[in-house]
Amino acid sequence: MSNMSTPCGNASHEPGRHEHRLPFLFFSGRPCLDFAATRGGCGHRGTERIGAPDHLTQWGIEAGLLPDDGGAGEATERTVREACGLRESLYRAVRAKMDGGIPRRADIAEVNRWARCAPLPLALSADGRSRAWADTETVTGMLASLARDAVELLTDVDAGRLRECAGETCMVVFLDQSRTNSRRWCSMDLCGNKEKKSSFKRRHPTAR
Repeated sequence: MSNMSTPCGNASHEPGRHEHRLPFLFFSGRPCLDFAATRGGCGHRGTERIGAPDHLTQWGIEAGLLPDDGGAGEATERTVREACGLRESLYRAVRAKMDGGIPRRADIAEVNRWARCAPLPLALSADGRSRAWADTETVTGMLASLARDAVELLTDVDAGRLRECAGETCMVVFLDQSRTNSRRWCSMDLCGNKEKKSSFKRRHPTAR
């Protein structure tokens, strides 16, 4: 198990608008863990994926937590800073659970602060078979929903089902929902495939 440092390490967060960003990762099996993966992960240890307001809003859209029609409004620089603070607290709390410890008081307080906010309002979609969000989605509501998801994860999920990707440069924490509880990679198509190629080269050093 790796140490209790956050994916951010000691890097300071300096939000700002950027033309380019890394793709978001949705391999973990829980929204709060996908959110934690917005820093580092999949060969990009320490890389910030929501360093700008439009990045945070886009993450919410791709995660299915915000509408893609602009109805939620765009995040602000302050919202990004607050989102990163929540992310680091929930990541450290999850790592504490994985290591058999107790989360720091400050991290519990931060997760609880957001969990007390009004979450995204759930609604039944028109087909009656899936969920949808009401027309009042906000970035703040998204963060509140992520905090509540973290509370559920930390209290209802066995620590043995939480693990970090086995990739050398990956820090994605995921929920192992496999029948044998033997999942090793955040994604077989990314870290798993990379390890297969590396293993083949070690066994066949002369192969091209």
